Amino acid sequence: MRTRIIAHVAAILFVLPLHAFAQQGTAEIAGRITDEQGGALPGVTITFTDEETGAFREVLTGADGSFSAPQMRPGRYHMVAKLQSFATFERNGLILQIGQTMIVNGTMRVGALTESVEVTAESPLVDTTSAKVGGNIGTDELSELPTMNRNYFATVALVPGVQFAPSNQMGNDTIIASGQTSQNNLVTIDGGYDSDDALGTSAGAQVRTPLEAIQEFQVVTSMYDAEFGRASGAVVNAITKSGTNQFKGVLFGYSAPNTLTSTDFFAKQSGLPKATTTKREWGGVIGGPIVKNKAHFFFSLERQVDNPNRSKVFPTRPGLNFSIAEDRTDWNTLVRVDHQINSNHTWAVRWLREWAPQWYTIGAAKQTLESYQDETDLDQTAIGTLTSVLSSQRVNTFRVARTWEHWWHGNECFRKQGSSGGREGFAFGQEAQGNQALCPPQLNYQSFFAQASTESQGPWDSNYMVEDDYSWFVPNKHGAHDLKFGFRYNFTELRRVSQINENGTFTFNTDLPFDAANPRTYAERFSIRTGAYNEYIKNHTNEAFAQDTWRVTPRTTLSLGVRYDLEIIPMDETGNPLFKDPKAYPVDRNNISPRVGLTHALDAEGKSLVRAGYGIFYNRSILGAVDDAIEFAKSTTSAVVMFPTNAADPGPSAGRLPTDPFLANGPVVNRTLLNQLYPPGVPLKNDGTVIFDSPNRQQPYAHQFTAGYVRQIASQLALHADYVMMRNRDMFLSRNLNPAVRVDTSRTGALTRVDAFGVLGEAYKQQVYLFENTGWSNYDALNLALEKRYSRNWSARVSYSLSKSRGIAENQADRDTYSFLTDQNYDLWTGPSSVDRTHVLSIGARTEIPKTRGANLSTTIRYMSGAPFTIYNSAVDVNRNGELEDPVPVGTYSGTALNGMQNVKFDGKRNGARGPDYFQADVRAGWHLPLQQRRTLELFLDIYNITNRANFDIPILANRDQRVPSTFLVLTQLYGGGGFPRQAQAGVRFAF
Repeated sequence: MRTRIIAHVAAILFVLPLHAFAQQGTAEIAGRITDEQGGALPGVTITFTDEETGAFREVLTGADGSFSAPQMRPGRYHMVAKLQSFATFERNGLILQIGQTMIVNGTMRVGALTESVEVTAESPLVDTTSAKVGGNIGTDELSELPTMNRNYFATVALVPGVQFAPSNQMGNDTIIASGQTSQNNLVTIDGGYDSDDALGTSAGAQVRTPLEAIQEFQVVTSMYDAEFGRASGAVVNAITKSGTNQFKGVLFGYSAPNTLTSTDFFAKQSGLPKATTTKREWGGVIGGPIVKNKAHFFFSLERQVDNPNRSKVFPTRPGLNFSIAEDRTDWNTLVRVDHQINSNHTWAVRWLREWAPQWYTIGAAKQTLESYQDETDLDQTAIGTLTSVLSSQRVNTFRVARTWEHWWHGNECFRKQGSSGGREGFAFGQEAQGNQALCPPQLNYQSFFAQASTESQGPWDSNYMVEDDYSWFVPNKHGAHDLKFGFRYNFTELRRVSQINENGTFTFNTDLPFDAANPRTYAERFSIRTGAYNEYIKNHTNEAFAQDTWRVTPRTTLSLGVRYDLEIIPMDETGNPLFKDPKAYPVDRNNISPRVGLTHALDAEGKSLVRAGYGIFYNRSILGAVDDAIEFAKSTTSAVVMFPTNAADPGPSAGRLPTDPFLANGPVVNRTLLNQLYPPGVPLKNDGTVIFDSPNRQQPYAHQFTAGYVRQIASQLALHADYVMMRNRDMFLSRNLNPAVRVDTSRTGALTRVDAFGVLGEAYKQQVYLFENTGWSNYDALNLALEKRYSRNWSARVSYSLSKSRGIAENQADRDTYSFLTDQNYDLWTGPSSVDRTHVLSIGARTEIPKTRGANLSTTIRYMSGAPFTIYNSAVDVNRNGELEDPVPVGTYSGTALNGMQNVKFDGKRNGARGPDYFQADVRAGWHLPLQQRRTLELFLDIYNITNRANFDIPILANRDQRVPSTFLVLTQLYGGGGFPRQAQAGVRFAF
C-alpha cells in the first residue's frame, strides 16, 4: 500500500510543475514604494521582521515600485525599506492576519541611509485585494470572551452567515454556514487538513485545538480563492502559536462546580433530583527560543473533566424519567518547533493529540438509562512545512501532513466482554473482538427505548496529505500580479467495523410494558443485523489550482483563478445491475472550478470598498455516505433484515397475538431460526435495504455569487454588507428503485414491491436505493457586520444574517421518502433546509473599565429564529408507498400534553413547520492584574446562559407524529443535548 501511495505522489509530481501556492495558514504583505513626487522607486530593499521571533523576509521592489511578500506567517511585523540616496523608511506594528493581504505603501524622501523616517499608523481594517466574505478572530478575542466549552468554534460563529451549533458532547461543537449542513465545511490547521472524511465537520474539527494554543483563525463563508476546495460551506483556516525570543507561557484553571450550575428545565419541572454536574479544566502553554532569532518551540497541555447534565422525561412512563451527569474527560497535547535555517529557508513541525473517553452518554432521541452508550476516542494530526524563498519575487512551501483517528461506540454489556477490565473492557483498538449479539435486544416503544443500546461500531481512518505551494510576484505588467499555483494530493483509508443492531430491535405499537397475556403489548416488528460488518474503503484526491491576483490600479484588484479536483474512490460494484463491469466505478473527471473576484476602493485611502465575486465550488464526497453502497450491497454476510419483511404484523394493534415466528414468543431473539435463515459468515442475497451506486455519480457543486460593500467608518470601526447567493447542484439524494404499493392506506396493510424503473431484473424484499445526484438547494442571504477593533478600552463585533435556504437535498445520505412508484413527488419534498434559520444575530464585546486598574467585562450574545421540521401522521399511508412519513394537511396544530407546542403553522410539505427560537447571553467579569517582569494575573467569573433560558430543540422525530397524542409536538430535548442551564465558572490565568 505504501509503495502504491508513493508511486501515485511521484506521478503527480512528474505531471504537475512544482509551482504551487496556498495561503492556508499564511498571509501576504504587498504595496508600492514611491518618492515624494509619486514616482516609482525600483530596487528598494524591504525587510519584514517578526517583532517576537526575529524571523525575517527580504524583498525588492520592481520597476513600478511594487513589492509582494507572500506566504508570511501571521504576526506583528516591523518594516524597513532602504535605497541608496534615500532616507530609510520604517514602519512598526504591522499586524498581519491569516489569509489576508495587507497593502502597505511607503514614501521615501531624499537623504542619507543613516537617516530614518519612522511612520506610525494603524494596520488597515479593510482588505482591498480580496472578495472573500468572512472574518478573522485573533488571540485576544479567543482568550477574553466567554467561550462555552472553551471551543474556538463558539468564537467562529461571531462571523455573519454562521450559526453556532453547541454540543454537550466534549469537543463536538461545530458551525453551520451558508444554509448548508456542517458536512460541507472545511477545517485546516497550520495549512494541514483537519476535517473528517467519514463524517465531514458534523462534530467540528477532526482534532480539537485548545484555545490557548491558537494564535488566530479566519473563517470564510463565501467566495474563497481557488486555493481552497473540497467544500461549499465555510472554510475555517487556523494557525497555532509558535515560540518567540522570550520565554512566554500561560497557566490556567477553570472550575464550574455543581453548586454554581442551575437545575435544567426538565429536571426542575418534573421534580427530579439535580444531577451532580461539574466541569474542571486546567493546563498551560509555554514557548520560547531554542536559538534566539532562529529556532523556537511551543508546547501546550490541557486537561478537561466534564460532567454535563442530561435529563429526559417520558410522559407515558414517568418512572423512566431521569436526570444524570455524563462522564467525559480529555487530555490534549500539542508540540510545535519552528526553525529559520537562513534567510531563505524555514521549516516547522507540529503534532496535536487528543484522547477523549466518554461514559454514560445519552443520545438525543428516545434513549433511557437502560440504553446509554459510551465512546473511547483518540485523534491525532501532524504536519511538517518547509518554506523556501527562491528569490525576492518567488516563494515555495512544501507540506506533508497526516490526520488519523480511532474511536469505538459501545455500551456496558459489550464492554464487559473484554478481558482488560475497567470500563474500557478491551485494549484500545481491539474492540472488534467483542460481540454485540450477546447483549439483550433493544425494545423500541413508541416514545422510548428500553433494555439495551444497539450501538457498537468504530472506524480506523487516516488521511495523508502532500502539498507544494508556490507564488510568483510579477510587477509592472499592466499592474502587479501575484501569481499562485498549487497542487495537493490526499490519500484517505478507512476501515470500519459495525456490529450495530446485532442484538436486535423489537418495535412496539405501545408504551405499555410487555405482558405475555396481553396481545397488545407484543412487538409488531423485529429487525436485526445478521453478522458483523467489516469495511475497507480508500479515497484518492488530486487538487491543482492557478490564481492571479492582479492589482490593475492602486484601487482596483481583479482576482482570476481556476482549480481542478479529481476524486477517486475505488468501489466493487459486483451485483449492481447498473454496471456491466463491476470494476468500472464512477470517477467524475470534469470538476473545473473558475473563480473571479473584483474589488475597487472608492477612495485613495482604501477606506471604502465595493467587492463582488463568482465561482464554482465542488464539495467532497463524504465516505460515510458513499460507503453505504458497500455496507448495504446486494450480497452480504451482514444484512439488516426485518420480520415481518412486508410490513408490521397487524395482530398486536388489533388485540391479536402476532403470527410472525420472531414475534410470537415475545421480545426474545430466536437465534436458532435466525441462523437457519442466515448462516453466520455465509454471503447471501440481502433481504434488507439495498443501496446501489450510480454509474453517473458526480461530486456535488455550488455556484456562488457575492456582492458587497465595506466602509471604514472610523480609524478602528468598519461596516461590512454582503449579498450572498448560492445555487447547490448535483447534490446527493437517493431514489428508491424498488418502491412499494400498499394494499390500502392502513398502517399495517400488505406491501407489494415493484421494479418501477425496470432496471433491477429480479425481486428484492425491501427498498433498493440508488445513490445519485438529483438534489438541489438555493441559498440567499444578506450578511451585515460591524467590527470595532480594540481601542479606548473596548472592542465589539456585531453580526446579522437575513437568509433563506430551500431545496430538496441537504446531507449526502438523504433519501426521498415521499415518492410513489416513479413519481418522486418533489412538489411535497421541496422545502426549507433543516438548518434554515431566517434570522441569526451574534454579538461579541469586551471592555476594560477605566480607573479600576484592570477590571474588565465581556459578553457574547446569540439569537436564532426557529429551525424547520415536518409534522406527519404514521397512522395512515396516504400515498400508499409504505413509508408512513406523509405530511399532515395544511393547518395549525397544537400538542395536548405538557410542553406541547401550541398553534404551530404547517404548510403541508417537508419542513413546513418552525420550531422554537434560540437566545443565549454569556458574560464574563474579570480582573487583569499586572505583575512584575511582564507577568499578569487574570481572575474572572464566566456566567453562561445568564438568563437561564431553556432553549428547546425541535420535537424529536417520534414527537412530530400526530398518531401518538401523548407525545405529539411535545418538546423533550434541549438544544445541544443538555440545553446548557445557567452555569458560573471561576477561572484564573497566569501569563508570563
